[in-house]
Amino acid sequence: MDTIMMKKAKQKANELGEKATEDDVQALGAKLPSMKKGVIAKVWDKVLFLWEKAKSPEIPLSFKVAIIGALLYLVLPIDAVPDAIPGLGLLDDLGVILSVAHKLSKYVLPKIEKIENKFYEISYQKIDEKLSAVFASILINTVITFCANSIGCMILILKPFGTPASRYVSIIIFAGVFIYALIRFILYMKEYGQMTKKIAVSVYKRKSFSKGISDFICTEYKYIAWLFSGVKIVNSVIPALYQIPDAPKIVAVFESHYRKRILLFAVCLLLYSVLIAATKMILLRM
Repeated sequence: MDTIMMKKAKQKANELGEKATEDDVQALGAKLPSMKKGVIAKVWDKVLFLWEKAKSPEIPLSFKVAIIGALLYLVLPIDAVPDAIPGLGLLDDLGVILSVAHKLSKYVLPKIEKIENKFYEISYQKIDEKLSAVFASILINTVITFCANSIGCMILILKPFGTPASRYVSIIIFAGVFIYALIRFILYMKEYGQMTKKIAVSVYKRKSFSKGISDFICTEYKYIAWLFSGVKIVNSVIPALYQIPDAPKIVAVFESHYRKRILLFAVCLLLYSVLIAATKMILLRM
């Protein structure tokens, strides 16, 4: 578009912003939806972003004046290029919207990065602490049950109390360990069963551990989903936001803890297989 024409459009938008009244601002919300057409529809996320920031108490007055002016220029039929001209009528509106959105992005980007990084840090720490505590509990109970079962097998093999008595003692130990493990499993499933199921389903659907965990986090933790949604709205306005990863530490800590659980399960399966096979082989040779 002609530079002179664009300058006139920006100047007109500034004048509208400076002269805007409370009634003008209130009327904007009702008029904006009708402007989602043509080239404006392609940058509608920017229009919504500007409208959101126009109502934010954290945005300085000077920026609000520019935002309101740009939005009024969009909805009012007083453009430098009439909206009725096919293919050209909304280009001046587009230029004004993009210009103000670009200027606003330079102001809000540091704030968004700071809030997002702090948010991720707090979320990461709390989730990591919780998952670490859960894994520690699982590991301790796994070691206890394996040691108890090993003792039962040793008694069964060595017969320190005589054959019949040693067999009964071993059975009591095995039964006690089974009941203990069953109670622990029921308690775990009661508290974490649904979460574990959701993660497993999400990972299966995405065919990727990282992607499945990420989907689960966005679904389960609504505040993270809300933040992601907000970031996506301004991504096209603030290109630098593409450099901010989607909660990398949160996804990584979930992935790390659940990989450790899978590894622990595999190790336990191997150890129990060896224990049972060794016990059976020794008893057959006796």
